[in-house]
Amino acid sequence: MRERFIGLLTILSKPAVAIGGALAIGTGIIGFVWFSTSVAPVGNYATVARGSITQSVAFSGMVQAARSTDLSFQAAGTVAQINVQVGQHVYAGEVLASLSGAAAAAALAQANANLAIQQANLASLKAGTRPEQLSIDETTLAQAKTALSNAITSAYVTASEAVYTEADQVFLNPRTNNPLLSIQVPDSELALKLETERAALEPKLDQWQTEGTIMTASGAEAALMAVNSFLANLSQALAETPAGGSVTTAELAGYVAAVNAARTNTAAALSAVTSADTAEKSAAGALTLAQSGATTEQIAAQQAAVDAAQAAISLAQVAVANTKIIAPVSGVITVQNADLGQTVVPGTPLISMIADGAYQVKGYVSENEVVTVASGDAVNVTFDAYPGVTFPATVTTVDPAATTVNGVPSYGVTVTFLGKDERVKAGLTANMQIITATKANALTVPSSAVITNGSRQMVYVKDARGTATETPVTTGIVSASGTTEITSGLSAGQKVLTFGSSAL
Repeated sequence: MRERFIGLLTILSKPAVAIGGALAIGTGIIGFVWFSTSVAPVGNYATVARGSITQSVAFSGMVQAARSTDLSFQAAGTVAQINVQVGQHVYAGEVLASLSGAAAAAALAQANANLAIQQANLASLKAGTRPEQLSIDETTLAQAKTALSNAITSAYVTASEAVYTEADQVFLNPRTNNPLLSIQVPDSELALKLETERAALEPKLDQWQTEGTIMTASGAEAALMAVNSFLANLSQALAETPAGGSVTTAELAGYVAAVNAARTNTAAALSAVTSADTAEKSAAGALTLAQSGATTEQIAAQQAAVDAAQAAISLAQVAVANTKIIAPVSGVITVQNADLGQTVVPGTPLISMIADGAYQVKGYVSENEVVTVASGDAVNVTFDAYPGVTFPATVTTVDPAATTVNGVPSYGVTVTFLGKDERVKAGLTANMQIITATKANALTVPSSAVITNGSRQMVYVKDARGTATETPVTTGIVSASGTTEITSGLSAGQKVLTFGSSAL
């Protein structure tokens, strides 16, 4: 099967094979072979690049004398302006009638504004963070560091007061290695735990005092949590200790109030340190991000947003154009049936005209191709009798219903020559190429690189290891010269695998 596949690719690579058919058959078979076998892809690589691309539809027909051309609106609406009358001579490009187009014009203006925004965002990403913003971020980080240092310093004061001033009231020798409770706590295990915790707090507080402003947030938080735990246990012990003996009811109540207040203060201090630490880390992250600039992925995503905005403008421009009937050629108006205020249905003939002594050609295109053809599209016409010469023409009508030609549903397209040329004569066979779409800055790859498998489209991209990796893509227009637009999935400069007789 592999040898047969190589043979077919060799045939498809010859110029004599029709480009459109070769590409469709070639990519379809490539997809079948690779998705039904485990053969590793091998071939030649092409670079993904930006450039102009033109999509066209090719067909042929016989030259005949120009006949009346019926014109209609391509959108529904209300007739707002009629600029011609029967017998009037008009020139190609003149607006013959128009609908109320306020909504379409507003949509176009909005699309233009959105494109400007997306282009500005892309330029901003490529330029990186402005110096003014970097200065703001640096100031924010400096302020966050100062706030954290102040929170740690304030927390030490709170913690030391809670232990030395409030808790130590019920201890003997509190700042030694062997502190003892001065009250009789009924729970001996709890009493021993309190004395152990108090002894452990002394070096923690001493270290904190020594380090001062260089104390880390995590160190301060650990010390505060130890103080909070100690105060919670002391509060429990005081609640269990009865008045009498060495401690009066009033004294015991005073101890309870002091410890509870200390617990509240240290909890607030811990919260303040944690919040200041979070703010400082956030400010540091923001500055790092600003200094590093946008990633390749972010720029690619914004470029896609710009492309989408440009596509939206194209759609809005089509919507605006559809609100007008424009003369495709110069000639004389023979029918004018539009009325001001009339509600029209798209495709209903309202105005007819005959071109100035021109010739026209009618041919047929497939139902897949007709969706890309519109009245007013530019056409390049060639004749076998005049090799190397191109005659300019334009699409004047597209049949609204299909005609069966050789058993295949097809749509008639009438093309009218622009101007007079003595070389154009009735009866000559014309080869026509309709320019259906052109993009000046499209991301393109060779059409042979695109593989279609059902509804999926993909290419093989060369990765950093030199391996061809399957990558899903979305395609746009396809040129007759073998180039395909990629609307998503790739970036300029990447290498994609292409196929031909040398690819296997």
